Amino acid sequence: MKKWTYAILALTLTAGLAACNGSNDETDNNIVFGDNQIGNGEQEFIITHNQTIKKGVYLLKGWCYVADGATLVIEAGTVIKGDNETRAALIVEPGGQIIARGTAELPIVFTSEKAPGQRKPGDWGGLILCGNARNNQGIMQVEGGPRTMHGGIKDTDNSGILSYVRIEFAGSPLRTNQEINGLTLGSVGSNTQIDHIQVSYSNDDAFEWFGGTVSPNYLVAYHTWDDDFDADNGYRGTATNLLGIRHPRIADASTSHGFECSSSSNAEPQTAPTFSNVNLYGPSSTDAEFENTTTYINGAGLLPDNQSLLGLYGAAIALSSNTAVNFKNANINGYPLNWEGTAATQENVTFGTATVSFPTWTNGWCNFDPQNTVY
Repeated sequence: MKKWTYAILALTLTAGLAACNGSNDETDNNIVFGDNQIGNGEQEFIITHNQTIKKGVYLLKGWCYVADGATLVIEAGTVIKGDNETRAALIVEPGGQIIARGTAELPIVFTSEKAPGQRKPGDWGGLILCGNARNNQGIMQVEGGPRTMHGGIKDTDNSGILSYVRIEFAGSPLRTNQEINGLTLGSVGSNTQIDHIQVSYSNDDAFEWFGGTVSPNYLVAYHTWDDDFDADNGYRGTATNLLGIRHPRIADASTSHGFECSSSSNAEPQTAPTFSNVNLYGPSSTDAEFENTTTYINGAGLLPDNQSLLGLYGAAIALSSNTAVNFKNANINGYPLNWEGTAATQENVTFGTATVSFPTWTNGWCNFDPQNTVY
């Protein structure tokens, strides 16, 4: 039998103030232990009442679930370091909400617990949001290993707010080829607000949608191991202002792409997202000497000790299995191939060899050197 730990927030004002001050000890059974630990290291630590993580630096241990009916607030400027040993992850379940509203000056950062210079992709689990919107598989288990099921009939579902958030060195695998993504979105509905999110050095995909209708804005995928943006199982939202920048020495054994989209052949709803205002910079854009060979793609000292394997680059855009994807205003550069698989609707899409140019909307809140940042 699985051991379940329920985090119950006391209903007294005194206990509420203690939770807000992050001064809980283990007997309080809140999400914050002591002054700076989130969770207790177990794989099913569940909060069932509203809680707030005050601005500070914390260590996330184990898998922490925000259950149906609970809301977890994370204050701007908070840094949460994922524990390597417990493959720490934060999972918002259907009916639960996260309110992580950073600012350009005070982004919320999820990163590795390891010291600068020692961080690698897959140092910890990742951030997972699940909702009750439709997908084309019905009720399905979230990818990566957590217990959470997602999916329903409420396309306007609301899983909360993620704004000005960075997620770094996530993607620890539960087992081989079952990694958690940097940001996983399972059946997340259209009333969820997601904007200004940077995922760096993810050991799997940076962003992956499994069904749902959420329409995020301002997403950065930086030095991803597998795919920058992956849409499956009937995702139908509009993702706007997307930037993907590849590391020329990192590609996944499954073949890495800028976009990968798939859908079950006869299932409804069809995977039919719109990707608008896109800038992709593949391996040739970041290194003019790039070679798509196993000798050249060597991990550059970033190969994690978790059975992850290196591979080669595929097309910038790879579409399969009855998808109906729409690309608008896309500037795609530096991949060995431009396109493979199913056709898509294209409006002002160009393919070239340009070097990296950073949109002005990345100014201030993004970090393109997380390996050496002192948190």
